[in-house]
Amino acid sequence: MKKLSNISIGTIEIFCQLYLKGSTKAVSSDLSLSQPKVSRGLNSLREVFDDPLFVRINNQLVATEMAHSLHVLLAEILICSRSIESDAIKSVSPAEPPIIIGTVPQLEIGLAQQIIRKAAVNNQKPNIAVSTTAWSDLSEQQLIDGEIDAAICFRPSTRKEVLSKSIIQHRGGYLVAQSQHPVWDNPTIDNMTDFPIVKLVTMPFPANRSPLGIYAKAQGKPMQVYATAPDLGSAASSLLNSRAVMVVGVKCAVDFLASINGLHAQKIDYSQDKCLLKGFSDPTVYLWLRRDADGKIVSPLWLQQALETYIISSHK
Repeated sequence: MKKLSNISIGTIEIFCQLYLKGSTKAVSSDLSLSQPKVSRGLNSLREVFDDPLFVRINNQLVATEMAHSLHVLLAEILICSRSIESDAIKSVSPAEPPIIIGTVPQLEIGLAQQIIRKAAVNNQKPNIAVSTTAWSDLSEQQLIDGEIDAAICFRPSTRKEVLSKSIIQHRGGYLVAQSQHPVWDNPTIDNMTDFPIVKLVTMPFPANRSPLGIYAKAQGKPMQVYATAPDLGSAASSLLNSRAVMVVGVKCAVDFLASINGLHAQKIDYSQDKCLLKGFSDPTVYLWLRRDADGKIVSPLWLQQALETYIISSHK
C-alpha cells in the first residue's frame, strides 16, 4: 500500500476534479492530461485508502462514502498548496523567457528535467522554465523565427539557418503490447503482422512509414493501423484497450511504456530486426540548432550539451 506522503498535489487535484465532474474525460480535458494519467492518479489514491472512491453508475463516476469524507480534507490541502505556490511566485524574481524544445514524442520523456538539471550545474538562474512542444513540419521555420530554441527529430534540415547534427542511430527495435497478448507466444515479425498496429504521429522513417506495415504488405497481408497516437500516453491507452502491437526504437520511450501496468516490451531478435529494416536506412536522431546571420550557433553551449547528452542517454 502506498503512503499518503507519496501522493502528489497533482493527484489530489485529479481527485477533487473527479469528485466535481464525475468523468475522467472531462478532468483530462480541463487539466490538459491524458486519460490514462487521470486513471493512474485515481488508482494511486485507491491504493492509499483501500477504497474504490468512485464507482461507475450510468456512465458517471459516483463518489463512495469514503470519497465524500475525503473531499473536504483533500480540497483544503489543495487550497493550501495553491496559496503557498502563489506566495512563492510573488517572492521570487521574474522568470527568464522559457526554453522551448520541439521534439518527437519518442524523445520527450524527462527532457525538460534534464535541461533544468544541466542549467543548475552551469549556474543558470534557478527559476529557469523549460517546456516541450510537438515537432512537426513547421518546426524548422519556428526554429528560424526564434519561436523554439532547438528541435529533436528524425530527419536532417537543409536550411542554411539551421545546424542539423546527427547525434545517434537507433540500436534495435522493441515490440510493445498487452502483457497477456498472444504475440508473446512467438514474437516474430510474421506473427506481429497478424495484429493491428499503433503508430506514433512521427516515425523515424521516410514518409512516416512503418517498416512493419511495409513488411506485411510485401507478404500480401496489409496491416490495419489501429491508431496514430500523438504521444506516448495515447499510444499506451490504445495498446491497453486493443490487440494492437507497436514497435519502438528509443529506449526511454520503451521504458515508459513498459512501466505501465498491463503492458510488456521486449527487444526484437536481431535477425528479425534486420529483416524488418531491410531497405531502410538506420533510423537517426538529429538535433537542430539555430544559426545567426554570421553562421554562429545561437543556443548557449550548456544547452547544446544538455540536449546531446539527453538524446544519447535516452537510447541506453
